[in-house]
Amino acid sequence: MLTAPMPLPNNLSTAKVLLTAGLLLMPAIALAETHIVTVGDDFFSPNDLTIQAGDTVRWENAAGGNPHDVTADDFSFASPLGASFTYELVFDDAGEVLYHCTVHSAPGLDINSNMNGRIMVEAGGMFSINAGLNDSWFNPDTLGQGFFITVFPDIQMMFLAWFTYDTTRPGAGVQAILGEPGHRWLTAFGPYSGDIATLEVELTQGGIFNSAEPMVVQSADGTIDVLFSGCNAGMISYDITSAGVSGQIPIERIAVDNVPVCEGLLGN
Repeated sequence: MLTAPMPLPNNLSTAKVLLTAGLLLMPAIALAETHIVTVGDDFFSPNDLTIQAGDTVRWENAAGGNPHDVTADDFSFASPLGASFTYELVFDDAGEVLYHCTVHSAPGLDINSNMNGRIMVEAGGMFSINAGLNDSWFNPDTLGQGFFITVFPDIQMMFLAWFTYDTTRPGAGVQAILGEPGHRWLTAFGPYSGDIATLEVELTQGGIFNSAEPMVVQSADGTIDVLFSGCNAGMISYDITSAGVSGQIPIERIAVDNVPVCEGLLGN
């Protein structure tokens, strides 16, 4: 069990937040779906697909066939050309998406007579961030790391604590006085609106374990955006200035107990 009081940004210095959670490595259920389209010799199956905004489409071209690709009719995306590949995209915007194989067809042709396909993306209601998201979150591909997320609905703000590791492992002979030498934690705080929170990363430094002195110093160190597509599905986009690293991390809850709370708040 890990119990960690997190330092907050200066504009919430009067609040006291104690984040307590056990990083239990157990699966959770994602709300967004992944749809499989088989790429065969002169066909896509299915070639006419209806999905929800936020869903993923994965095209799979099995080994042993002819070379194909998947290219949007408006050329907004394109897969590799090859006899074997897997290519996937997340479709966030509602509307009609037409695509084709550049080897065996062309844009604008009937999807039922050539190697052309269509995806109809249906709009769902925009997800609304709420206090039911207060929980421990993680990416199953990086076990032992995770996020504590706290939503403050009265002031439309979000606090995030990220328990992770340094970008490279310390040398074998490096030892920490307390804890594991590779451990790192980050905090971020900022406003949210609708389904997204835009947070400023705070670099907190200068303190000593369990001591009020010396006073810690905080400074801005990049940004983190948290985009939620459901009560158990989100995407973190990070840009950490000091480390020069950026990227995206899909997240889900470590345990799904609070999903009904989130869904209930959506209905209010």
